[in-house]
Formats: sequence, C-alpha cells, structure tokens
Amino acid sequence: MIFTDVIERFQTSEHFRVVGFGASNTERYMPCMHWLDVLEVGLRKRFGRKFQIIDSGVSGNNTREALARFDRDVAFFQPAAVIVTLGGNDCDQRPEKHVPEPEYRANMEEIADKIKKLGAIPIFQTYYKMDLEAMEPNLARDFVHNMEIVRDLAKKNNWNLVDHYSVFDRLDPLVHRYKLMINPMHTNEQGNLLMGVELLRHFDIDPTTIVHPEKLLPAAALLKSVN
Repeated sequence: MIFTDVIERFQTSEHFRVVGFGASNTERYMPCMHWLDVLEVGLRKRFGRKFQIIDSGVSGNNTREALARFDRDVAFFQPAAVIVTLGGNDCDQRPEKHVPEPEYRANMEEIADKIKKLGAIPIFQTYYKMDLEAMEPNLARDFVHNMEIVRDLAKKNNWNLVDHYSVFDRLDPLVHRYKLMINPMHTNEQGNLLMGVELLRHFDIDPTTIVHPEKLLPAAALLKSVN
C-alpha cells in the first residue's frame, strides 16, 4: 500500500518533520546504517532537502513509558508524520514492565489519537520477526500476539501500516537468523537495511534510483525475492 496521504502532505509542505517513535528498534541499537537513515536518503531523493527526521526511540520502552514522554519526544517537534514501532517490551514478563494485551491495544489507540490531534499522520509498523525459537516462550507468544494487534488496529482504524514481520516471515529461516539478526530480538545492519527498503516501498521510492545505492542493493534484491 502506498501512503498517498503522507506523500501529498510532504509534497505540499514547505518544510516537514518526521519522528520515529519507538524503543530499541527505533533508537540506534548498534553502529550501523539504520532504517531511518534509509528513509532519509529516500525522502531526500523524492522531496529534496526540506525535512528533518528525529529519532525518538528509547531502548527498553513499552507503550506505557512511551506515552509518558510523548509530549517531550513527539509533540514538541510538531511533526507532519510519526512512525510508531512499539510492542516488544510490552511483552517483558517482569511485573513492572509487562503490559497486558488489552492495555497495549488501548495504548496504541491513544498514541494514534495524540498524533492526529497534532495534525500529524500516524504510520504504524510491526517489528521484524524476532528469532522466536531462541526466546523465552511466553515472551515469544505475547510478541506474536502484539504484532497481530497492530495489524488488527491498523485495519480497524484505517492506519498506514508497514508490516515488517510479514516480510521477515517469508524469508528463508537461515537467512533470517544468521544474516539479519544480531541477537534474537534485534536486527543487524542488513536487517535495518531491509526494513528501510520496505519502508521506502510505501512512499513509492525505488531504492535503486538513490545516489550511491550500493549498500541498499542486496536488501532490495532480498525484498524482491519475497514479494
């Protein structure tokens, strides 16, 4: 699905900001080219140098904690669009971190409402598929359920959705585990590149047309192989 509403907003804006709002998947987890970097070079190719991307990811955050800092880390920047990637840490089984599924669902809807009240467009993402077999079983189970909730809410509320999980799920399991993941819960640079290329697809941006696309080409080929 092409995000025509977001594209139109960007095209008609004199200047715009995009905020990435999430946890360690959004915060730069390791030194590498990040999926927000891929988005930046893609948007620059299509819209020119009239925007800023702000990374408001905080490692370890669940939706409850993300909501508590929304005004400081999202509203403050008056964005045109907000890319929300949350739900992994809500599955943490520790009582002080765990967010039950009904609350997770309500929190995600509240985040969408807050974004819309800013006059911004929410873009929700599922996580990539984690290495479920290497995770604690209850954590893995709740993570899968939360990603299903993201899809369900996106369909119910007509949200823009990037379903990274479905892309990673169609890959060869050995490619997934050994080529794209740095540990069971986090992608390496190649995983980030694949996420970035998939995100660009929703903005109708061909990564092979970007200046110096060499680093993106393997991810673009991998994405093409599962679509």
